[in-house]
Amino acid sequence: MIKDNLKVVLTEFHESPLPDLIERNLAFNFSILDAPINKVITIIGPRRAGKTYFLFQIMKKLLEKENHITDIIYINFEDERILPMTGQDLQYVLEAYFELHGKTDPFIFLDEIQNIPGWEPFVRRLNDKGYRVFITGSNSRMLGREIATALRGRTLTYEIFPFSFKEFLLANKITPEKNLLYGKMRHRIKTLYEDYFFSGGYPEIALVQDRSIKGRILQDYFNTIFYKDLVERYRIKNTELLKQWLNALLMNLSSRISFSKIENDFKSRGMKLSRTTLSTYAKYVEDTFFGFFVEMYSESVRKRQINPKKFYLIDPGMHNYLTFKFTENRGRLLENLVFLELRRKGVPIFYHKTSSGYEVDFLIKDAGQWHLIQVCHDLTRIDTFSREKKALLSGLSELKMNTGTLINASEKRNEQHGDYTLDIIPIWEWLIN
Repeated sequence: MIKDNLKVVLTEFHESPLPDLIERNLAFNFSILDAPINKVITIIGPRRAGKTYFLFQIMKKLLEKENHITDIIYINFEDERILPMTGQDLQYVLEAYFELHGKTDPFIFLDEIQNIPGWEPFVRRLNDKGYRVFITGSNSRMLGREIATALRGRTLTYEIFPFSFKEFLLANKITPEKNLLYGKMRHRIKTLYEDYFFSGGYPEIALVQDRSIKGRILQDYFNTIFYKDLVERYRIKNTELLKQWLNALLMNLSSRISFSKIENDFKSRGMKLSRTTLSTYAKYVEDTFFGFFVEMYSESVRKRQINPKKFYLIDPGMHNYLTFKFTENRGRLLENLVFLELRRKGVPIFYHKTSSGYEVDFLIKDAGQWHLIQVCHDLTRIDTFSREKKALLSGLSELKMNTGTLINASEKRNEQHGDYTLDIIPIWEWLIN
């Protein structure tokens, strides 16, 4: 019965056109499709970020290379017609395909594979036999650390996030080229940026105009993360403590998070908890891609661990629709956008605190070189701009760098301060270039 249902699912896939899609700017080298590297390609990321559609993007690349659609096996393990299945039942996937087409060397795409208990031996066996296998799943604990262990070094793992601003422009039928910044599309790009800045980049809401609908969708995402990815998965009994923890993170995005202060605050409100519990919950937050914690840079591992970490959310829309704090948090939201773009690049990210007490938002290492980036939303506020500029110059001096980047809402220029150059650039231009 399972094999017959798999045949129906496979036939439907082979007879249906691949959907239209926005090409993602994931750091995925498509030449690997032709390389002799025998690795399972794993796509991980938050719910609703577009993992399945990225699989379709890979399939389209395969079809451009003169492969036929029947050279591809695609199974979505959230399809109720083939559930329930066990790891032993997965062999029927190959049997159904071979009986339909008789081909012996298909590309195999297994979507949401974590829904099948005992899937690991099947995927290892496919890899041992030389099949080219692509898998996805909904959270990083399952398809990051756990898959790396289960597949024993056989996987290359890629993260996919909600749309970047470039991808958001593509979804709105604008190809982001550098000369657009100075042409007639400049106003259109800035208008779209404001929409992106407020509503975020989840693909499902990228083209929705009604803000009330966007808000309902994002509320549903939050509830799913809370109940399914956190409460159910980790069997959390103190759901009120978890909810207060997530609310605290939402209200303090792009800020240093002191676990001891939050512990004391929660205890003053009559909640029973320990710092260990908060640390465990923080790990769950990252495992499910709700958000990320960034350490202060230090060569000492202990100093990185004991200093407060800064928190960044997976998508700014989640904050804006759930907290109603958009206007007063524009600076923090801008910093959060910068973090997400840096994370997409896959570079090491820290914040830097100088010996004189100044804080620089980002210290990154890109192509073997260290860079400092400061974020300041409104440069017209002289006191704020002066403070942020002093911090960046202090960091440049301490780390013996000559050039730093200052990202803001609208201004573009270079400033020279002795031996140091500040590259001041508006956020929407930085996101494009």
